[in-house]
Amino acid sequence: MTTPSAPHHGLTPPTRQMIVPLLIRLVINLAIPVLTYVLLRPHVHSDITALVGGAAIPTACTVGVLLRRRHLDAIGVFALACFAIGLLLVIATGGNELVFKLREDIWTGPLGLAFLISVAARRPLFFAVLQLAARRNAQVAERIRRPGARRISTVTTGVIGVILLVHALIMVVLALTTSTTTYLTVSRPITWMIVGGGLAGLVWWIRHNTPADETDQPTKETAAPRSPTRATHR
Repeated sequence: MTTPSAPHHGLTPPTRQMIVPLLIRLVINLAIPVLTYVLLRPHVHSDITALVGGAAIPTACTVGVLLRRRHLDAIGVFALACFAIGLLLVIATGGNELVFKLREDIWTGPLGLAFLISVAARRPLFFAVLQLAARRNAQVAERIRRPGARRISTVTTGVIGVILLVHALIMVVLALTTSTTTYLTVSRPITWMIVGGGLAGLVWWIRHNTPADETDQPTKETAAPRSPTRATHR
């Protein structure tokens, strides 16, 4: 008679492999810039020097990961581009720290305006993206031909535009009214709440307003199969 094995507690290896790198990435991108800024600020002459020093560490880690994996990562490339653009803006503005603090957030403002303008022009950007995807995906091509697809794409484009524009405005106000340490600490969580929460709600709305596939609807034959007819002889 075998005794039942004790239940396994803790994370499974696949889950651990996903969570551990995510936690390391969060520490590198969130905690280290703040700690570096706090430690450097008393020893340097300006905020911008401490800001660049804090941002340089996760940027260097990103470069190391890209070189080790030898392939481009969208998030890594975005971080590197934001760092480079931030440095160029600092040089162009004569050392303005505000433009460097907002280097990863201010892009949502122009992008949000572009989405809203496309809605006003009756050429929603989200629908244009779906049309591009439809060239390689027959399922997407079939979906955008359905009644109501244009309306859903228009609403989606408008909501995305509002989310991005609100995020940009809040980040600018936050950067202008709080200390650099406070901004570095709370800007990322606020971004996740606004953009992540808004997009999650939008996905829920799309799923509940998109018609089901015709193949999912039961037909008369499958719902109630007909009994075989019997020929009557007189």
